[in-house]
This record gives sequence, structure tokens and C-alpha cells, in this order.
Amino acid sequence: MNRMGIKFAASSLVLATTMVACSPAIEAGRAGLVTARTAKADQDAGRIFADATEAGKTGDYAKALDLAEKAVALAPRDVGYRMLLADLYMKNGRFQSAATTFGDVLSLDPANVRAGLQAALAEVAIGRGDVALARLDSLAATAPAGDIGLAYALAGQPNRAISILEPAARAAGATPRIRQNLALAYAFAGDWQKARAVAAQDVSPADLSGRLQQWAALASPSAPADQIAGLLGVRPVADSGQPVRLALAPVQADNTAFAAAEPVEAPAPKAEPAPAAPSVQLAQADVAAWESAATPAVATDVPAPSVIADTPPPVLPESAPAVAAPEPSFAPAVRALVNPEPAKVRLASIAPIAPPQRLAPRVASSGGEGRFVVQIGAYSSPAGVERAWASAYRRYGLSGHQPRSTTVSIPGKGKFHRLSVAGFESHADASKICASVRAHGGACFVRATAGDAPVRWASRYDGRRA
Repeated sequence: MNRMGIKFAASSLVLATTMVACSPAIEAGRAGLVTARTAKADQDAGRIFADATEAGKTGDYAKALDLAEKAVALAPRDVGYRMLLADLYMKNGRFQSAATTFGDVLSLDPANVRAGLQAALAEVAIGRGDVALARLDSLAATAPAGDIGLAYALAGQPNRAISILEPAARAAGATPRIRQNLALAYAFAGDWQKARAVAAQDVSPADLSGRLQQWAALASPSAPADQIAGLLGVRPVADSGQPVRLALAPVQADNTAFAAAEPVEAPAPKAEPAPAAPSVQLAQADVAAWESAATPAVATDVPAPSVIADTPPPVLPESAPAVAAPEPSFAPAVRALVNPEPAKVRLASIAPIAPPQRLAPRVASSGGEGRFVVQIGAYSSPAGVERAWASAYRRYGLSGHQPRSTTVSIPGKGKFHRLSVAGFESHADASKICASVRAHGGACFVRATAGDAPVRWASRYDGRRA
């Protein structure tokens, strides 16, 4: 099958599989990783990951896969390493291993839309179409239309794909990729007249017949894996699954709690002498005050993602036990001995950097009108838009930007409320912000302004810490 034709037919959903090895989003998956690995192991994993990336760029996917497995073995909870490994399993035709590894990525980073879409493709390839459809349904409101539409077509739902892709193809700023995905969906639905008409918008007459022949082969695969493999331009191979040594193990938090219980023996005899009692009591009061002052600084990092339970950053499952577990296991008197000068600690903890935080809207220039917007989601209600912004402006560094919203109706799906960031005069400027969102694990795309208007609740988030 013609590789160029396949590449052109595929949307960014599939195209991303061939480009992930050099994608900056991989680095973002490792941004806040907290582990107990040694510095040497960490450095070795990073070096091996870089070598795997280079091998992937040159098309040596077998070598890249071997290196990626070594990087994951050294850093098993690194989202970026596992994402690269899953993509390379796809490029090597090992769909069972890819499905498992994309599932690992989602366990570490449930908000990773691209991992969800790729996992659905892998599940289609191994014959688990029902699982793939359930996954796609959960992504329908957040994934880009061009990607989710193609995924539905490949999962055996071409009519649903058409209902998503038709309005997207008619929208201002629609790309050739979206139109070609719509044409492919028409082909999968058996409407070859429409498939030809839409494909002809971006394919030369000399290449059009060959393109339709390729789609005809994809529309009638002998096995589910053949369709996905044909679209990716790879050959499926026998796959026993992800190696056991790379299985994602659950976080173990119990060891720290048991170790912290040991110091309880010492305090009892220290508190008995009469002269020392007032001193100890004062120290206890100060330590408690220090804890009450210090706790909010930690809590703002941990509870914040719970407002949006479906988008926790990958760091939280590991960082939370490290902060919370040791504190309740020390007796008050021991804390007094460990912190003999609580007053100094209390002063340090009361020094929040509030003034600089209020200067965050320094990039508010993007809040004005412009020709382009960066759309970061579509939701079933206005309240969903605000909840999404409450997470997005922190997670993606958008505190200096003003949110916008507009309402669209999609045939067969109903009304959706879009969330976007506006104020970009050029497509390139908007693309920079979108690239930053993707680098932090989000999903977005750039489109022309289409009725995006300011929202009344935007002021609630002005000046907040991002």
C-alpha cells in the first residue's frame, strides 16, 4: 500500500504516532515526577530515552523500541517514557503491548487525551471494539473533532464519525486532514460518491483513483489489526504482550508510615520534670502553629486537581503520600524536640509571595479580540466550561489569558459550549499557546474566531496562582 497516501489520509491522531519520538509533550510528562530513583539511574534513563528518540526519528523503530523498554525499566512511573514506548509498540505492529502500555499511561495521567485515542486504536486492532467505543465515548467532548471522528470510523461507527466530521469540515479554518478523514468515513460507510467529492478537494485528479482504491482495501480488512496496520503503514506481528518486567506496579505508601512510628518511645520521660513542663508546652503550641501555617502551602498543590477529578496531574499519586504520611506518626513532644526554634519556622512559612502572584496577568494582551483562538474543550453545559477553566488556567499556565466561550450545535449530538483562549492575530501566535497546552498533556487546536465571547465568571480567576 502506498505509504504517502496513507500518511495523507490519516489525521493528527495517527500522524502523532509517527512523530511522538521528537514531540516536546514527552518532556512534559516527566516535569513533576517524584521518585526515589538514584541520580545515576535517572540520568541513564534520560540518556537512553534521548537515544530512542533519535532512533525513532530515523525510522529505526526496532532499535528505538529496545531502547525505550530499557528507559521504562529504569523509570517505570515516568509518563513520557511509557508514552514513547506505547507509540513504538504501535509502530512495530505489537498492538497488544501497545494497548497495555497506553493503559499504563492513562493510569499515571488520566487526562492524557492523545493516549486515550491511541489506546482506542490499539484496542480496535486486537478485536476489543466494544472497549474502544466506550473509551471514545468518554473522550467525545474533549478530543479534537478530526481525531475522534477518524477513531469512530476505525472502530466501526462511520455514521457517527460523519456526524462529527461534517460540521468540523464546514467550519472556518477546517484543514485538509479533517476533510480527508471525512472522505474516509464516507468510504467506510459505503458512500463512495461523497467520498470522491470530498477527497477531490485536496487530492489531485491523477492521485484520486489510487487514493480511493487504498480506502477500499482499508474498508474491507481481513482482520481488525489489518485496518489499523494499513493506516499506520506497519505490519502486525505476533505479540505476547508487554514484558512482565515493565508492568506498572502500584505505589507502595505503607513503608514510610511504619518507619515513622519508631520515635514514639522517647517523649514520655522528657515531659515529666516540673521545670521543663512549661517549656515543652510552649514548644508544642508553637509547633502546632507552624503546622497550621505550613499545611495550606502543601494543600494547595494536592487538593486543587480534585476539583476536576478527571484531570489529575501524574505527579499527585506519588507526591501526596510523601508529604502526608510522616506528619501524623510523630508525637507532639518529639516534634518540639525536632523543631527547637519554631518561631523562625513560623516566620518563614508566613512569607507567601503574594505580590508577584498578583502580577500574573502580565500576558493579558491575549485577552483582546483577534482572528484566531485556541480551543481547549467543548462541554455540555456552561458550568462545565467554568470547571474546565478552573483546571486549565492552572495546569496549562493560562492565568494571563482571558477565557472565551461560544455555543455550537452538532447534528445527532446536541448543543456544546466551547472553551477557548482568544486574542491572536496570527495562526502562528495561537499555535505557540496550543503547543504549550499539549506539552502539559492537554488537547487543543487552533481555529478562526467564530462568535467566541467573554464570560462573566472570568474575573473570579484573575490574579490567582497558576
